[in-house]
Amino acid sequence: MYLEGGDDLRVKYYRGSFYPFKVLSYLEITNVIIGNITIFYGGNGCGKTTALNVIAEKLGVRRESLFNSAKFFPEYLTLCRFAVPDTRETADQRARRFAGIQDTNLPTASRIITSDDVFDHCMSQRRFNTDIDRQRADAEERYNAVMSRSHINPLEEYEAYKERAEAMKSRSAFVRKRICQEADEHSNGESAMLYFSERITDPGLYLLDEPENSLSFENQRTLADMIEELAATGRYQFIIASHSPVFLAMRDALIYDFDHVPVKTRKWTDLDGVREMFGFFKEYEHLFEEY
Repeated sequence: MYLEGGDDLRVKYYRGSFYPFKVLSYLEITNVIIGNITIFYGGNGCGKTTALNVIAEKLGVRRESLFNSAKFFPEYLTLCRFAVPDTRETADQRARRFAGIQDTNLPTASRIITSDDVFDHCMSQRRFNTDIDRQRADAEERYNAVMSRSHINPLEEYEAYKERAEAMKSRSAFVRKRICQEADEHSNGESAMLYFSERITDPGLYLLDEPENSLSFENQRTLADMIEELAATGRYQFIIASHSPVFLAMRDALIYDFDHVPVKTRKWTDLDGVREMFGFFKEYEHLFEEY
């Protein structure tokens, strides 16, 4: 997959921000080979999320949250190319592909999942249950108002009479009928894990932007195990922007190190951030030996 093309005079002499131009070219990354599990590794602001968004937009995969595509993003995409290896490709198909006329033929389940998607999901679930609490309070208030009326003429106030008869049968049923069904309450981490498991379902290409942001260490391992198992089937592909050792350590992961120029593939045990974390635990190793 080619992530950046040549120069454009409008970009060269534009005085404002020309993002995403020069982000990936600065890293000297032009050609990315995608495996079953591909990881863009690096610290904050290194360009790994930019690369993920370029791929997602070029391939046209589904996304939920909007992102800051910037003024030049569409123009940038016209300079990008991708290729799906196919020994049966004809000369005409090859010509169309390099002319930018490309059909992805990706499975419809393919999508990008960002940290904003997960966070928005957790917050919307909280807001939903908060609204349920308000509805319950209103229903309780209505119940009390209905029961406070002792004399109702069924001929003159039929609806009020019917409502009171309903209230007299069951307080809980009266209240429950007037509120929506409450969503199961989970912690943010549990909700995030459910979010991933409910959306990574059918075979396809899944792009994950820093999934560790919303997951505990245990849930990171759970998601990593799930990704490994799905990728091993050969029917799922994952491109992940991450600096979590849990995801970096996944079997057969192809890791691009965005912290070094030029970007190149490296073993996860050679990455600066991983080695720094290893050194941190080595420094306190004696404390663990006490147990």
